[in-house]
Amino acid sequence: MKKTRSAAAVLMCCIALSLFTSCSKGNNMKKTVPVQYAGLRSSTYGVDPFPTVEEWDGYAQHMQDGFEGSTGCYVWIVGYVEGNSATKQCVLNFPIDTKIENVTDFPVDMNKDFLEMASEKGYAVWLQVEPGDADLVELASAVMRHYKNYKCVKGFGIDVEWYHPYGTDGYGVPLTDEMAENVDKAIKKVNRKYTCFVKHWDADWLPPTYRSDMIFVNDSQYHETVKTMRGEFDKWAKHFAPNTVMYQIGYPSDKRIWGKFDQPEYELGAYLAEGAAEDQNVGIIWVDFSLRDVMDK
Repeated sequence: MKKTRSAAAVLMCCIALSLFTSCSKGNNMKKTVPVQYAGLRSSTYGVDPFPTVEEWDGYAQHMQDGFEGSTGCYVWIVGYVEGNSATKQCVLNFPIDTKIENVTDFPVDMNKDFLEMASEKGYAVWLQVEPGDADLVELASAVMRHYKNYKCVKGFGIDVEWYHPYGTDGYGVPLTDEMAENVDKAIKKVNRKYTCFVKHWDADWLPPTYRSDMIFVNDSQYHETVKTMRGEFDKWAKHFAPNTVMYQIGYPSDKRIWGKFDQPEYELGAYLAEGAAEDQNVGIIWVDFSLRDVMDK
């Protein structure tokens, strides 16, 4: 029996090594991992020139094609932080129907054409804000009310790094269970199917116990190796299981890692997603900062 177990163990190790080696050599891996969403991050400052609606469509289709059975998706940032003083404004790139303290809006809707395309193509979109010092519940309600008629919109997102960021060394203020629940309930008043995602690189900055159907997004970077990167994301998935998790990858600071892959958006994404629980959904989100480095090859 000992020899049988030993042989089986060796065989399993060889299989695992073979999978990782083939991934590193650039094979186009299809879905062997629980990737439900495959897509992109978008911000007004992350890529220049800003892609056309048609290009965004092509990029999402590209990501979706790499993970059989997945849904193309976007983390679409509609509000960014601005301000040099202690008070930080959230600047929305569309007009809102009510005045909110510490929120500035655009007179023209910059997202309309994109959302019409995403709705037509069946993509999933989460509308994210960098909230600054704005009231989260008021902000979430205003965003979701404005875009409630677009089929592609699946929910609201909060980048906690930019929640009351002044004097926090770039961490923002931790999001409490109470605030997470208040935001979650506010968006569900607009549409009961909406989900809320919260984003940070440190799990301690996200709600300690409130879960509902929330999605937890990890946007860490500056990883030492692909192995330590995988370890960090595995730990994240386990911490928030069984909730869906998403991994934002492709930061220029990690190019020495993802640049070794022929198709990092597929290969690295698949490798990282393998560490999630069998019944846990994962989203692989390629960031706009290096979008054209990998999508326009």
